[in-house]
Amino acid sequence: MTANLATLEVPEPRAPAAVAVRAKAGRTTVVWLIAAVAVGAILRFWGLGTSRLTYDESFTAMAGRLPFGTLVDYLRVHDSHPLLDYLFHAPFARAGVDEFWFRAPSALVSVAALALFAWWMRSRGRVGVIATAFMAVSTFEVVHGRQARMYAELELLGVGIAMLATNWHSKPRRWHAPALAALVLIGLLTHVSMFLLAVGLFALPGRRVDREAWRWRGAIVLAGFGWALIWGSTFLTQAGGGHSSWIGTTTVTGLESAIGRMITMEPALAVASVIGIVCGGALLWRRRDLDLGRIWWCCFAIPVAVSVVAGLFEPVVVDRTFTLMAWAPCLAIAVLLDTLMRWRRLAGAVAILAVLAFMIPSTLGAIQGPQGPDIPLRELARLAKPGDIVAVRSATKAPELVWSLGFQGPAQLHRVPVSAAPTAYGLRIGEGKPSGRTWLLDWRPFHHGLVTTNECAPRWSWHNITIRCFRS
Repeated sequence: MTANLATLEVPEPRAPAAVAVRAKAGRTTVVWLIAAVAVGAILRFWGLGTSRLTYDESFTAMAGRLPFGTLVDYLRVHDSHPLLDYLFHAPFARAGVDEFWFRAPSALVSVAALALFAWWMRSRGRVGVIATAFMAVSTFEVVHGRQARMYAELELLGVGIAMLATNWHSKPRRWHAPALAALVLIGLLTHVSMFLLAVGLFALPGRRVDREAWRWRGAIVLAGFGWALIWGSTFLTQAGGGHSSWIGTTTVTGLESAIGRMITMEPALAVASVIGIVCGGALLWRRRDLDLGRIWWCCFAIPVAVSVVAGLFEPVVVDRTFTLMAWAPCLAIAVLLDTLMRWRRLAGAVAILAVLAFMIPSTLGAIQGPQGPDIPLRELARLAKPGDIVAVRSATKAPELVWSLGFQGPAQLHRVPVSAAPTAYGLRIGEGKPSGRTWLLDWRPFHHGLVTTNECAPRWSWHNITIRCFRS
């Protein structure tokens, strides 16, 4: 009996201490994650209203003021994107709010995406903290998350779908498939890049033939049918409009730039970023403790591969196309650096600080400097007086002029022809007597087709942009 008792396993007296250590480590992780989300929120709201709306934002604002039926017809002819983001911003556009409040909903959604990613990463320890920190300060995530466009919604959708896929892959539940169908449909009505992610999601079950696997695949197909009924015919018209013709076909350089910008906007570091992302993805596949390898490859690697092939025939490969998957490069680099820390702690810590040293100044520079047409539009608003004509060339830049000087300006604007530049888009300020002056904001580096006499003020220039005054 004594011998048998002696062979019994007695719990280690240090077990409670080990549990306490793990609990403390968990609390420390949560603290770091909260700090990362707080920093990310500050960056997304820092100086949010200091710059005038960019062209794309102005387009969103002007389109959002249209009645619903007119909006659909307008997007069918003039844009390549679905309507959901325009409906999201429409109440703010119709209210004529300033730049801060027009962008604030997007910034809030981007912060929500970051917070959701942090919640997803809360059980991943150091890897989760590093990945969340990178996502918080990423220039790509911050800049596009602040814009009054669809990219903040795509950030949130991408993280939400990846979390749902992770939960389904580990333990399928009946509500997962309907939730997936809803999220995919919302994504398709927000941006066409959802098709790329849908291919990866369809591949997630692999060779499984059980009921839940077929429910998962069926949810994706059902979402596609819903999109076809709601937006399919409009999409076919948009696809023939050439609105994305500025995006070239797939090239190695273009792909490197698009993927590398997920980590840094510095062109010289694009190749290094891509190599780091690929290596991190490979390590993630092998680290079974994370159980994220398959999700990463299905939600990032497969969509990127599909975009490469599709980009040979259609304009696809550009950094914003991958906004739905922008969380994945941050996670891959985090896994790579965490592996380095396990091998050489000091080297890993130095590498993490080096990456942050590249990312943070880039992000601060991007949000503090003037954006888009801010400087020339402010100068034009300063120069022009009631009775003057303000004009922009090319006429496609009209949304910036109309929104910034019309809905945000003190006087009413009226569409008028521009004798000094017949191809320009012109507006007369106010209701009073015409002054005879025309202020032309010209985005073209060469001034073809302009009347060069009767200039009434010194020429203003900034880079290739000029403002000239003509007297009629």
